[in-house]
Amino acid sequence: MDNNSDNNSKKSYLAKLSGKLNDLDKKLDELKAKAASSAGTAKAGYEKTIDELRGKRKEVEVYLEKLKAASEEGWKELKKGTKKALGSMSKSIDNAIKKFKK
Repeated sequence: MDNNSDNNSKKSYLAKLSGKLNDLDKKLDELKAKAASSAGTAKAGYEKTIDELRGKRKEVEVYLEKLKAASEEGWKELKKGTKKALGSMSKSIDNAIKKFKK
């Protein structure tokens, strides 16, 4: 595979990752809105979950920045960790949404 093809793949992956992160940010904003309108233990539960999700989001952001700076050879290796971090964040947000719908 030539460098131009690898570069296009990297750009494409970064764009896809940014889109997924934006979608997850919207879901996180929904949880924040629910937390703001909650009280007592429900609010505390939301806030704890949101803090955990912020940590996971930061982890994904770190991977995104590393991917942007990575060499053509190195970005593919970073991609694995990025997928794992993004998957963990996505699953955690979906679980939080289900939990708080009850």
